[in-house]
Amino acid sequence: MPRARGEEQSNDDKMDDNRLKRESLNNGAYERLSRDLKAGRFVPGEKLKLRDLAQKMGISPTPVREALARLISEQALEQVGHHSVRVLVMDEERFLEVRHLRFMLEGEAAARAAMLATPNDVVRLRAIHECMAALRDAGDLAGARLESERFHMSVYRLARMPVLLRMVEGLWLQCGPLMNALESHAMSQPRRQHPHLLLLRGLRRGDGALARQGIDEELTRTTQPILAYLREQAGATRAPELTAEAHKQAVQSNA
Repeated sequence: MPRARGEEQSNDDKMDDNRLKRESLNNGAYERLSRDLKAGRFVPGEKLKLRDLAQKMGISPTPVREALARLISEQALEQVGHHSVRVLVMDEERFLEVRHLRFMLEGEAAARAAMLATPNDVVRLRAIHECMAALRDAGDLAGARLESERFHMSVYRLARMPVLLRMVEGLWLQCGPLMNALESHAMSQPRRQHPHLLLLRGLRRGDGALARQGIDEELTRTTQPILAYLREQAGATRAPELTAEAHKQAVQSNA
């Protein structure tokens, strides 16, 4: 017996609701994992287990699997074998490339934002910065990193360059797990003022060069400890190889 028109529409509505619910779960899982990566809650090389993540989020494995696949495509995670995913392990060469791109793209976005920011935008950004500072003073380092990311992305959105923004977000995802190095490797220069304040001054004055300078100062200061960490890790990995090679040479010379 053919269904009534109203019944067909009802079924279509149910299909649309299911699709929207599925997309919402997928996006929610992606945002949660992205936030944890940016906050440094995962460390380089850490393996991520699908079912553990799904249980922690209180959702089925399917949206988590979709989120992991998306993060792999964005090079924030790596596929290891057929069933294993791990946080990106970045060497010095790759980090220097990412660092170079961040200087170019984030500096350009900040300079452009200075041309378009309103006084209300500057007030809102100052409030985010103060929230970040309060969290750091309270010892919530992960929370402070998330507020710093919120501050920067809010600045870059003011540039009205969505393609550039998406590229910058991808670079931040790759760098997030390395941010813990800032806690174990001190910055090389004493800070007279936070670079955010220089950036805010550039936005308030409509001075693109000053806004870019704020970004350059922050990137220089925050990437130096990460470079020191990566070089230290590379040295620790290479030390056993050098010891084995020295032993081999000693055996050969005594033969």
